[in-house]
Amino acid sequence: MDRSSSDSHAELRETSASTRPSRRAAGGGDDLRHAEAARLEAVLACLSDAVLSIDDKGVVVGVNGAAGALFRCSAEALLGREAALLLPQSRIAAGERRSDGLARRDDGSTFPISLAVNETRGPVRQRIAVIRDLTEERAAEALLCELRSELAYAGRLAAMGELAAALAHEINQPFSAIATYVRTARWLLQRKPKQSGEVEDILDKAGAQAMRAGDIVRRLREFVTRGESVKTVQSLSALVEEAKSLGVASARQVGAQISVAAKAENDEVLADRVQIQQVIVNLMRNAVEAMEGAPRRELSLSTSAADGYARLDVADTGHGLKDGAGALFQPFRSSKASGMGIGLSISRSIVEAHGGRIWAEPNPRGGAIFSFTLPLAERASL
Repeated sequence: MDRSSSDSHAELRETSASTRPSRRAAGGGDDLRHAEAARLEAVLACLSDAVLSIDDKGVVVGVNGAAGALFRCSAEALLGREAALLLPQSRIAAGERRSDGLARRDDGSTFPISLAVNETRGPVRQRIAVIRDLTEERAAEALLCELRSELAYAGRLAAMGELAAALAHEINQPFSAIATYVRTARWLLQRKPKQSGEVEDILDKAGAQAMRAGDIVRRLREFVTRGESVKTVQSLSALVEEAKSLGVASARQVGAQISVAAKAENDEVLADRVQIQQVIVNLMRNAVEAMEGAPRRELSLSTSAADGYARLDVADTGHGLKDGAGALFQPFRSSKASGMGIGLSISRSIVEAHGGRIWAEPNPRGGAIFSFTLPLAERASL
């Protein structure tokens, strides 16, 4: 609520007069009372927020001009109406000072509002409700969420473009194995037709490799699929295992050793599965690129949980942090000559949208450690 709204709200609480009962009340009274009522009426007329005065029976007995505009009717049409038909009455009855909810118009449509309620002092007990329309604010929030999802989707496509060669090699491995197993089975059937058990074993191995290839393709399809952001309860360590199957291809190309450690019994978070996997793949890819040409190439992913947050540390033994750690997460900042510098920026946007934090620091063993935290599901649901 802006300052003018707060000041007038205070004045409303200091007087026992309602916002517009003066229209309906009988004439009389001293000049000072009339002057004060006129001054208050002028203040209310200038407010952009709607103001309703509600008596102890829940009936609207006073309004300002903005109220009519908000509810799309004349201000006079609101007088005598039951407040419960317009506002979330349970919150008014409970005496909640400030809350968000839905208001209702005569045509049955609802719209989001911020509601502040106070009681007047004096012989006549009334509640003063100050209402702010949140329609534009909520629409802006929805647009921002949509833009964030589009940016994340673009980032996933960019990541797949950079990983294409490594992933093609990764998928080719099980297909090559399948071809070898099938040729062996054919040879056995021709030369040793009675060795059916050995043939079955080889065909089982071929089937397993086909499943492996299919699993890689499935994860790729899920990773690049455009869709709405849906947060569900996920185990962070399980997300790491799934994302590893996408990031491991580039690690093998540079001869990096990968280790994964889960140090928490409960690391469940409320998260968009694909977006958090995107963050993990981005961090793995950056770590692998940082280790190109390094004498020791070790990549470790470690999950833990403490103080209501789950945490992932991605540590490499590469060339370390050349730029300021904070600048790495800014858009279009990249240490690679051909890099666009959006991967870490998108990762930061995703993590912060989940209520977490992401940062980088030097690895005591050489290289760098990129870490992020996410609220545990039990904390996020509060």
